[in-house]
Amino acid sequence: MFDQPEVDFLILADRAESVNGKLYLMGGAWDQIGVIDFAKPVTFSIALGILIPWNATNQDHKLQVHLVDEDGTRLFTMDGGMRAGRPPQLPQGGAQHNVLAITVAAVLSKPGAFTVEASINQEPSRSTAFFAFQAPHPPGMPA
Repeated sequence: MFDQPEVDFLILADRAESVNGKLYLMGGAWDQIGVIDFAKPVTFSIALGILIPWNATNQDHKLQVHLVDEDGTRLFTMDGGMRAGRPPQLPQGGAQHNVLAITVAAVLSKPGAFTVEASINQEPSRSTAFFAFQAPHPPGMPA
């Protein structure tokens, strides 16, 4: 049994929302993204599922999410605090699942590999990588 919160899953999506404890994803679980103009911000979402064990409820925890390029440069950072209460229907000793959606707008300055990293209380918990490639200009759009 674990005793600290941990990121159960981290999914990249075109768009994600967290509503009433549920995640709603559009275009989720990708690992490649086409970028038309590397000088302009690219917008996408990060969906997270966080498992919080019984003995870590009613405590403050720190969540950090970073977008990092292949040189180790942080392009996006989200720092936030979280505290999960203990709902009355949670069985004694049980863990609860909380979900979160984050919208990112970041300049991916060149084609290559990027990583999204999530940590809780300064402990690495989950990461996923993706590759950005040069996408062709759509017809009728200036090059």
